[in-house]
Amino acid sequence: MNWNSFKGCNVKTKNALVIGLGISGCAAARLLAESGYTVTCFEGESHIGGALFEEERPNGIRVQTCGPHIFHTDNENAYNFIKRFGSFFPYRHRVVVSINNQMVPLPLNAHSLEMLFGPKQAESLLSKLSVAFPDEKRVSVDQLMASSDAKLNDLGRFIIENILTLDINHRSGSSFIPADDSYMNDAFVDIGSDDCYYTESIQSMPMQGFMSIMEQMIDHKAITAYLDIDALSRVSIHQDGSTVLLDGVPFKGPVIYTPSLDKLFGFCYGALPYRRSRTSFVDMDIDFHNECAVILTPKAKDCVRVSECKYMTLQSIEGRTSLCMEEPFTSVSRGLSEPFEPAHSSESLALYGKYAELAKKCPSVRLLGRMACYRNYSISESIEQAIEVVSSL
Repeated sequence: MNWNSFKGCNVKTKNALVIGLGISGCAAARLLAESGYTVTCFEGESHIGGALFEEERPNGIRVQTCGPHIFHTDNENAYNFIKRFGSFFPYRHRVVVSINNQMVPLPLNAHSLEMLFGPKQAESLLSKLSVAFPDEKRVSVDQLMASSDAKLNDLGRFIIENILTLDINHRSGSSFIPADDSYMNDAFVDIGSDDCYYTESIQSMPMQGFMSIMEQMIDHKAITAYLDIDALSRVSIHQDGSTVLLDGVPFKGPVIYTPSLDKLFGFCYGALPYRRSRTSFVDMDIDFHNECAVILTPKAKDCVRVSECKYMTLQSIEGRTSLCMEEPFTSVSRGLSEPFEPAHSSESLALYGKYAELAKKCPSVRLLGRMACYRNYSISESIEQAIEVVSSL
């Protein structure tokens, strides 16, 4: 496609725009192309990937630069879609948390409770959990705090004070459960010995990484992707509030929008608050340094999570490994290219609601993904949303 000659909407074809090429945008672009659309994509970075961007360290280890993201789901449609674009291997994600100089399995389980409280108290707590929640495999801290049993209340408070100390989103204002799926199970207790972080029936990772998966998604003759370009230099909302303009000409097709919504409307109500965690990497000349993929250190000032990337890549590289060190979340202001997650509060959600109302007035714009929808999505949920949105067109 000759971009310089592309103006408006060709009446002989169905055209669509996709703004932002993280996992949500890439999935939507592919689904649109397979639905008969000619798809033009804009990505502000010099690469695709968004929060799933990966790069190779000098030692050959593939790392996720924004910290670990694992594919886990009970939705077979989402899994069947993503595995079309690369091979996956079964993966059990293991996490430990540092408490009182001990590395304790997370979510807490029978072994964790014994390590923390001793065999007798652990047995008593497990018995109380089984009686109070006979149909549950895992019990949330919210359930513990709502229990009529004082000992279970104490266990809930222990989790809140020793594990759930990071400033991250919760499912709702009254919940202690983190909204981000990479932290969500920190708030649970397993009534057994399961040390796998996730419980979904499908848990796997791509053999060649998520970048390869997304590159294959947009490798379609009907998809043209432009990188390192600010889409809003070419795409805008007409002053009537209901028409999308491409290079100043009305665009009639669907527009999939994935970046932060305040930017689309020129921050007219002010900037939405976001947070991000800075990451750094340490390369080591050793097969493995840690006992499992992730070590959580929620009370540390400088590093709250350490991930050993080779556990998640299945790369056969002897004598070398790489650690991802994540600093505590910090607030970010508008203009940073890839804020990690929305910073939820009653005020920020109300502000987002005002922008969402503006978006509703423009029927061709469809919001997709964690930035545009101002909520946390797992990889599977991002794909499920893309399938739903494109299917509704």
